[in-house]
Amino acid sequence: MQNLYSHAPYIFSKHLRNLVGILGKTKEFMKENNISDAEMLGKRIAPDMFPFVRQIQIVSDAAKGTMARMAGIEAPSMPDTEATMDECIARIEKTILFIDSIDTEKLAQADQHNVVLAYIPGKHQTMIDYVLDMAIPNFFFHFTTAYNIIRGAGVEIGKNDYIGSLKLHDLT
Repeated sequence: MQNLYSHAPYIFSKHLRNLVGILGKTKEFMKENNISDAEMLGKRIAPDMFPFVRQIQIVSDAAKGTMARMAGIEAPSMPDTEATMDECIARIEKTILFIDSIDTEKLAQADQHNVVLAYIPGKHQTMIDYVLDMAIPNFFFHFTTAYNIIRGAGVEIGKNDYIGSLKLHDLT
């Protein structure tokens, strides 16, 4: 039987691949407009929000952390040291490779794991509550924020870049 846990690798990997494409377009835009990595990675929507580079790091952490929790394994450590667009792309590609490497049999046991959130002492969430209430919304919040930062900077991207390809089937 398919469930959310069996679909999660697809959800995260697909959108991370879309993000790699978006970052590639951003890199081209930066070259054409003589924008430095430091300038682009430091952009933010509002002064009290994280800059673009941190949004990318959180997208990566959210995806790999959620998948690791569901599989009951350790997520790979990725220090937050990205200083170039190429390093951001490499981080997202490493995250995709990690997700794609997870044994789907381990995901079938996801309901056996509870999630303890360090910032809420004495409480935990069931895995399904964590995935639905926190993990997926958090992933898409930071993905969308990164998208909006670079769209606001002038990179010509649109909904198709965000959503990516669709699985289409013939009508029968």
